[in-house]
Amino acid sequence: MGLISKKLGSPRRSAQGLMVVAALLLLSGCGPQNGTQRPADDVLKKGIAQLTQTFEAKYPKLVNWNNASVKQQISGKLPIGNSTEAGWHLAWPNAASDQLVEVYVPWALIGQMPETFPESTSRYTGGRNVPSSVIQDIRRQFLAKANVGDYFAAVAHVRYSTANSKYIIFESIPYLPVTDPAYGWASAESGAWKVIDYGTATVGCGIVPANVQREFGFSCP
Repeated sequence: MGLISKKLGSPRRSAQGLMVVAALLLLSGCGPQNGTQRPADDVLKKGIAQLTQTFEAKYPKLVNWNNASVKQQISGKLPIGNSTEAGWHLAWPNAASDQLVEVYVPWALIGQMPETFPESTSRYTGGRNVPSSVIQDIRRQFLAKANVGDYFAAVAHVRYSTANSKYIIFESIPYLPVTDPAYGWASAESGAWKVIDYGTATVGCGIVPANVQREFGFSCP
């Protein structure tokens, strides 16, 4: 947010002016709670609690952590973490076997969302950024095809191919460490984007052109 400079008169008026500016900053939301700022620990802790509870209710057989141990894990100060397309990422390199090694706290549970992500957030050096509306469309299709709910996995690292603009690559990242990340492809068909394949290896082989695969560091047998 830009700064607006204005010459103020007497010290009393200057103080009044500063109070007005401070009030406007608070009301406008340009201050503390912006999309790229690290959420407060209590916000992240509530998000983790909601995420694990929702997951346990929907996928009890996939739970690989102990609730009491996780509560103890997040009771103290949390790692700094970093902002990603999937949510705020936290990792515990020395986590116990019944705790969370990492977690992506969904933006929807945090109550904030970055407007844009820099190129550096993508794991792919090739391709170019995709509008959020297209990302959400691909996300809906992927969740439906994979038969999983909103808080199972996020779709991130979505990129147009510059070798062939009819193809998009994406990655699915589980919010909780219950399965490996997967990647997939979407293609433009009849004026709309359609998810055509996803998995963990040899994805899109025989479907996606070789030069598009190479652009993102993949190859087929």
